[in-house]
Amino acid sequence: MDTVKELVQFMQPNQRLDLKAVALTHVLGLTGSAEGKSAILSLDEMLMAIFGLTYDENPTVAKDAVLSLINLTAEEEGAVQVFRLAKQVQPTFPIVDVAAKAIADEQSVLADPWSMVLSNLTRVESLVHEILDILERGDQTLPRLAKAFAQLDYNKKKCKLHYLAPVFCNLMQVPRGRELCCHNRYKLLEKLLPFASFEGSVVRRGGTIGILKNVCFDAVYHDVILNEQDSILVAILQPLCGPEEFSDEDNDKLPIELQYLPESKTREEDPDLRKMLLECLLQLCSTRRSREILRAKGTYEILREFHKWEAKVGRDSDCLLACENVVDILIKKEEEIGLDNYKTVEVPADQAEKFVQEDAEYVKTLLD
Repeated sequence: MDTVKELVQFMQPNQRLDLKAVALTHVLGLTGSAEGKSAILSLDEMLMAIFGLTYDENPTVAKDAVLSLINLTAEEEGAVQVFRLAKQVQPTFPIVDVAAKAIADEQSVLADPWSMVLSNLTRVESLVHEILDILERGDQTLPRLAKAFAQLDYNKKKCKLHYLAPVFCNLMQVPRGRELCCHNRYKLLEKLLPFASFEGSVVRRGGTIGILKNVCFDAVYHDVILNEQDSILVAILQPLCGPEEFSDEDNDKLPIELQYLPESKTREEDPDLRKMLLECLLQLCSTRRSREILRAKGTYEILREFHKWEAKVGRDSDCLLACENVVDILIKKEEEIGLDNYKTVEVPADQAEKFVQEDAEYVKTLLD
């Protein structure tokens, strides 16, 4: 602890560059271990020194300071502590504004590390409302972040900005975030959608699928998701599609973007992401109107082929079960289902546990 405390004197803005660099390199190394993080987080003056060095004129010093913040905010406790202290110090360190400004700056070499800091902070649900307040204070902040994310060559210093996807996903944890995403004022959802199938980064792809999942879990937006343009439904179904050929009758049901896919078409390779997409569809099955739209758009036909592939190639039991949960609903007639909204049904805990056990045993037989 005393050794760490002694480093603070060498991390002041007016200190010699070589001393700042060496001290900060040591601190960055400490943030890689739980013990080191704990020691640094217990010293407000150390955190304040790190805040100050993110502004340093030397790009290496500034980068190491931001990298230290990434590690310090990686767990919830550290993220909350850093966020709270940044507000309390005098002068305050506007960490969200600083991050957003760097991300929106086309010439920033620190856009990627700052997007990772913002991703860590927004992952803490208790901070999301306050962060949204800050992001909405400037009319153009959210649109600029969306533009930076949607334009792959936005940053001229080769920052990829993939971590903006989990930032937006995290903001959708709360109803207000989902409202902002779906609101015509920002048109965020339509800018983010294409990246649900982005092959260049699992972080960008996974964050985008997480956005879809968070929005689908809120039945208020099911009419927005299942609109006449089909763009959101296509974003959900496309990663589940393979190169299989359908009959003309089945093809006519599918949205135009999913018809006659090439032989080179592959499915989402990450089983966790496949499962999230299937969970999106399950949530959309909650109401009668949504179920009827899904049937009319060929969702069952796509999942029929997906199930065959998952059983033989993907071989993930959770994905198989998630697929069957959706198919079991879609193959039923509405008269058999007999209710408008599945979410109004309460299943006793003991029955729910029994169903889970039976499902696990059943899926095991499919993979044996």
